Amino acid sequence: MRRKDESKKPIIADFINAFYYEHDKVPSVREIVEGTGIPLSTVHRYLVDMQEKGELSYNGYRSARTKEMSEVSPIHGIAVLGTVACGPGQEEEQRFIETIRMPETLVEKGDYFALIAKGESMIGAGIFPGDYVFVKRQETANVGDLVIALFDGKNNLKKLGFDQKNKKYILHSCNPNTEMYPDIIVDELQIQGVVKGSYHKH
Repeated sequence: MRRKDESKKPIIADFINAFYYEHDKVPSVREIVEGTGIPLSTVHRYLVDMQEKGELSYNGYRSARTKEMSEVSPIHGIAVLGTVACGPGQEEEQRFIETIRMPETLVEKGDYFALIAKGESMIGAGIFPGDYVFVKRQETANVGDLVIALFDGKNNLKKLGFDQKNKKYILHSCNPNTEMYPDIIVDELQIQGVVKGSYHKH
């Protein structure tokens, strides 16, 4: 009996993992064939062999699940609900754009949504124009938190401060150019959420 080429095993396993991370589902045998260029009969034989050796679980049709996939946390879908100004405020809006999948280990329990940053006032906090900002929906925040604040019918992404003497809220910009991006001082505001992270989508 001809000995199998063991080098094809990591190719198949790596494709299954990559497909799962991108599509949030395991690939079919035919999708493995198309993605790796390995013939159908050969892919099937390797999956059976890897199943027998405990290297993955395979039901003979679709569910080829690797050990790595079994150790990965579930994927959490976060809705992108529009943009948020990082400079002058913009009229409040909410419109669904897409859903972003994130591992649940990267987000705390709670209600999350995402916004796309506009403007450069928060570059000192590592948030640049076009970045996706992940927000935990809540109505309270601590001084120093990055928040989505609504005031005068406009929302903005800023660092929260509070002037105890004058009892006013201060929305700090995080940009060295303070003349172009001055602080915003308001008597009242509504916290729409606290920023928990951001990333640049290529």
